[in-house]
Amino acid sequence: MGLRQAFSRLVQDRSGATLPMMAVGLIPALAAIGSAVDVGRIYMVRAQMQAGVDAGAMAGARSFGLTDQRVEQVDNYFYANVPTGYLGSAEMDPASDFQTVQGVNRVKVDAVTDLPMAFMKIFGFGTVQIAVTATAEMQPKPLEVMVVLDNTGSMEEKVPEGTTRIYALQQAMLDFNNILHQGQDSRADLAMGYVTYTVTTNVGAVLNKYKIPVAQRDGFTNVAAYGGDPALGWMGCVENDPTVRDLGTDPTTITPGAFDVDKVLPGEDGRPGVRPYHFPPSAQTKTGMGGWFITPQLPANYQPIHTRSEKGNGRRNNLYRLQPLNATGTLGQTLANTAAYRQHFYDYYIGLNYQNSSQTDDVIVRESDGGYYKPGDAAAWKVDYSRIPYMTSTTYWDTPNGNYGYPAQGRNLGMPTPNWQCPSEAMDIQYGRLKKDYDDYINVDNHALMPASGTLHHIGMLWGYRLLTRDDIFTRTNPVPSEEPIKALVFMTDGETQAAGESAWYGAYGALRDRRISTSDTAGAFKNQVMRRFARVCENAKRDNIRVYIVSLMKGSDDANPVFRACAGSNYLQTSNQTQIQNAFRQIAVDLVDLHLTQ
Repeated sequence: MGLRQAFSRLVQDRSGATLPMMAVGLIPALAAIGSAVDVGRIYMVRAQMQAGVDAGAMAGARSFGLTDQRVEQVDNYFYANVPTGYLGSAEMDPASDFQTVQGVNRVKVDAVTDLPMAFMKIFGFGTVQIAVTATAEMQPKPLEVMVVLDNTGSMEEKVPEGTTRIYALQQAMLDFNNILHQGQDSRADLAMGYVTYTVTTNVGAVLNKYKIPVAQRDGFTNVAAYGGDPALGWMGCVENDPTVRDLGTDPTTITPGAFDVDKVLPGEDGRPGVRPYHFPPSAQTKTGMGGWFITPQLPANYQPIHTRSEKGNGRRNNLYRLQPLNATGTLGQTLANTAAYRQHFYDYYIGLNYQNSSQTDDVIVRESDGGYYKPGDAAAWKVDYSRIPYMTSTTYWDTPNGNYGYPAQGRNLGMPTPNWQCPSEAMDIQYGRLKKDYDDYINVDNHALMPASGTLHHIGMLWGYRLLTRDDIFTRTNPVPSEEPIKALVFMTDGETQAAGESAWYGAYGALRDRRISTSDTAGAFKNQVMRRFARVCENAKRDNIRVYIVSLMKGSDDANPVFRACAGSNYLQTSNQTQIQNAFRQIAVDLVDLHLTQ
């Protein structure tokens, strides 16, 4: 006899006592309570499963372009929301489907389970099947992104996984590209560009393309006119705009004359053209300096501390000849007296002139007759190239490196060169490029320049900002003119702003002794001024409705971290290994794509 038949006979039998009748009356009540418990379980399992497929669909949409990882991402997010055996439910295996429909990437996730009833099985209800579904998609929206990447020598150091920092960055950027492209070879609504930086940045080709005026440096930008070695010519890196010294700490303050923090371009509003970056022949010497003496010196005092064959990261010998060794003619003499070299050679070698008794080794001589020139005298002077100490030595001086920066040399910087520390050319922002073009830039043109020579965050940030925000000059065609594009500036570094303390150091703001941005010539004052200018560029970018993201790899510095945090807020992502930096760039990419649930 079944439970239902027994219950029916018990209800109809009225010959019993009161207690049996009460027991019969309790059965419906217990059934109601039991069904309420099971219905509650059904509701809770369904809700948890829905949260799981929602999270899984969103995760799948984020990683749509990572075809070898996206199913795993769906599963991980689903199971993070639905523990195994939740409230007695059977094993679940979410099914994910990835499709591109009319240009829209769509991810559908389904999940099904059987939930055994705890109380209702008494009444013949054994299990209940629960099914849920969720669909997420990415709607195309115009997106313009400028990525600024640290290419300093320290990027050749290792992360805990044992690979180099530059390799970790490359893998992170490839993931970044994959997510932004969402599995496509090209996105018509995506415009992206790259700027790499060290102590300078290479935007010369972009500036020439858009006809931004470049100041000519006779003997350098026009070296071909003199018949000089092409390796002596400008490769496109730039120095700072004219500016004022000693900016205050408030990044919101507008300082008249500080042309190196805003979006006004060289050549506009009466400003001069871009100053080409030029590293003159110099070296750290065994005396502890790199020249620039104002006391009596002998030629031996200019002996470099490193030979030209030195390959170490600390090499500080950038002595290159202006004319091939043993070549006839006056090319070296002519170039040495052009604007590119003349003042440098004076400042570097004038110490020889304080020795009146040895005038035959003076590099700086009277222009009229080549005789003795007294330092500070009003008479015209010139450089005697043939007298430069050690210049004929094959141990210390070398021909300029014409192959610098190419894969044939492992993409490391080869000295000597007037373009020392000049990274690869920037990529301007354009819609519809092939994803392969971006990947190639990351793998080939994004590399650590050796030997290391400091880090100037500001110069990369400034030109990344300008190339992004000045779309009236650096033009691109928005494929959806009715929609304002999202604009984002993504900045990456592995360390603090740094200027090497030795006198032979040179960067976008010249040498410390030039005092271009501070009345002090100390490295500390210089670094403070660089970071204050970085903060002002960031403030200007945010005023232009640009999303700013900053990623640091390894421990940041005490002077940089507060500036980065104030600049980017919660978009400042600190990482210390390869996994973390990959996750950081994935997070940024996800934030930049328009994802939402549709079902």
